[in-house]
Amino acid sequence: MKMLNFACGSRIHEDWENIDFSPIDARVKRVNLLGKLPYPDNYFDVAYSSHFLEHLTLACARDTLLEIKRVLKPHAILRIVVPDWENLCQTYIQVLQSLSDISKSGGGVKP
Repeated sequence: MKMLNFACGSRIHEDWENIDFSPIDARVKRVNLLGKLPYPDNYFDVAYSSHFLEHLTLACARDTLLEIKRVLKPHAILRIVVPDWENLCQTYIQVLQSLSDISKSGGGVKP
């Protein structure tokens, strides 16, 4: 099984083809992730990336995913991890509300 770990950063696995724009390890192949990937069509069975796509513009993300699709076999697995912005924003708002409630009640740190 051929597996691609793109934009791997420090998440390197010996059984995968690890690629990144700026490799930090000799086990990672330097590849321009925004261009044509150096693999033939229908080459990989699996592709994985974590916390990469959210750094791209919508157009770049689309082009990158189309290129990943090109190198994946039909019915291959693609797993992508991105931040859950809704959850992060809700948590932020809850913390702000808690701080506001403490301030209104006269609590908090005293000088």
